[in-house]
Amino acid sequence: MKETGKKAPGRRVVDDSAVVAGECARRLIELRAHTGETQRTLAERLGMTESMISRLERGDHVPSLATLCRIASAFGRRLRIEFHEHEHEHADGTRHSHPHVHDDPDHGHDHGDGT
Repeated sequence: MKETGKKAPGRRVVDDSAVVAGECARRLIELRAHTGETQRTLAERLGMTESMISRLERGDHVPSLATLCRIASAFGRRLRIEFHEHEHEHADGTRHSHPHVHDDPDHGHDHGDGT
């Protein structure tokens, strides 16, 4: 997660594209493994190159919305995008939900990027 772009007063603008690419990679690998397809056969089915499938599965490329829709459709799935909050527990046992963008010194869990 890195800060980028214009900032709203008092808020950080966070670029989670690497996290999104990683999640897309993990899910694509799961879907392809479930069908037993090779990267080559999936690429042919999607009208993409094998190297693009490889890049997507390594998380080296953030897929476009159109690409995500093509992948979902190819596996008979529906694409769902969420802007979610998460819940965590503080040392004193209290729990609450809030957006990922915050400056909480008691933020005691990892988002996969060290924050």
